[in-house]
Amino acid sequence: MLDTDQLRSFLAIVDTGSFTRAADRVGKTQSAVSMHVRRLEERLECDLFIKQGRGTRLSADGERLVEHARRMLQVEAAALYDLKAQGLSGRVVLGIPDDYAEPFLPDIVGQFSRLHPLVELSIVCHPSVRLAECVATGEVDLAVVTGCDRIKGVEILREEPLCWVAGVRAGAVEEERPLPLALSTPSCTWRNEALTALQRAGIASRVFLMSSNYAALAPIVQAGLALTVLPGTVASATGHRIVAAAAGLPALPNVRVGLILGAPSHPKEARAMAEVIRATIGGAPVSQRAVTRQNDDTPAYLVA
Repeated sequence: MLDTDQLRSFLAIVDTGSFTRAADRVGKTQSAVSMHVRRLEERLECDLFIKQGRGTRLSADGERLVEHARRMLQVEAAALYDLKAQGLSGRVVLGIPDDYAEPFLPDIVGQFSRLHPLVELSIVCHPSVRLAECVATGEVDLAVVTGCDRIKGVEILREEPLCWVAGVRAGAVEEERPLPLALSTPSCTWRNEALTALQRAGIASRVFLMSSNYAALAPIVQAGLALTVLPGTVASATGHRIVAAAAGLPALPNVRVGLILGAPSHPKEARAMAEVIRATIGGAPVSQRAVTRQNDDTPAYLVA
């Protein structure tokens, strides 16, 4: 039989991309997590990881084990809840701006559902200021927000540059004057930063399209009709082209992304979701992470 604790450590490494974070997630030391992997390999009589260069990657057997392990832990969670009323089984409402939903939501929802398969999850997409209001009124349990300087009680998760972006196949729209822009509403911090920067640089511009929904702006940008501004992570994940500095557009400030959680008495489901968000948005996407060991001479596991 396979040990579910060992499977849990194995999946924590794959999901977090880090032995440190994996150990934190399962509540064990890094050496214990490493031992779990070795015990699994001995039990299955196969290598779950293979050497590649200075590190290692999941082997074909390791990739096959991932889905088996996920199903086994889901069954375990369901059994514990059904027979011993253990595990999480309530409901959590997560708020996230729609421009951050595309690059981060698949990772967030995927990891959370694997860890807590019985929890019902609802997603609400609004601008950050509106999401903060929803958290304050209890309509939303927790929210990912930007424009953190204007929102109280924000836990900062990451900071990255705000970029000018255009469509990948579009022409050099950044050379047009006045510069056509597709931006959010006047309450948006990114919009105001962009317009202020252009004004200071003496570059004429016009708002070609205004919408609080990123889904309405994206096709206009991709069609080469206007520029917009997005954090670098979002621009790359959504298939946009980051305009090079050589185009002469003014530099934009960094963007801070944070998390707001309601009252301290929030349910366990919301606190569990917060942990997943910290691991996901607070670090690189899982597909780009190198899994590293500290104080260990063994080559790193690379799960990209």
